[in-house]
Amino acid sequence: MLIKVARLGTAVQELALTDGAKVSDALTAADLAVENEDIRVNNSTSSETTVLRDGDIVTLVPKVKGGQRIVKVARLGTAVQEVAVAEDASIQNALDAAGIDIDNEDVRLDGHSANISGQIGSGNLITIVPKVKGGK
Repeated sequence: MLIKVARLGTAVQELALTDGAKVSDALTAADLAVENEDIRVNNSTSSETTVLRDGDIVTLVPKVKGGQRIVKVARLGTAVQEVAVAEDASIQNALDAAGIDIDNEDVRLDGHSANISGQIGSGNLITIVPKVKGGK
């Protein structure tokens, strides 16, 4: 079965696990340890003993913060990354989580020009594209 694992604010890892695997197995495979965080499976509170199903998303979320959003981020011509960010995250927060710096490029949110301070929602696609030069 395939599952996804992330610590809020980091890139999402996709893992292949055996049927009957628990959250603890997924965290071990992802080389993550719970550090004063809540465990969420598909955005519901869970524990390390929760049995996973194909397609589940496991997220470690700081106890003092709210929920999460999973967004996709890519620079044009590169692989798309999924990152987990806080509910009130901006485009810049998602870019930071994906390790992407903007260098004379434009930002698109779901295909439309966007400001890096703009808010994002679950499932948004953030794309970094070269600036279009006018004229010739």
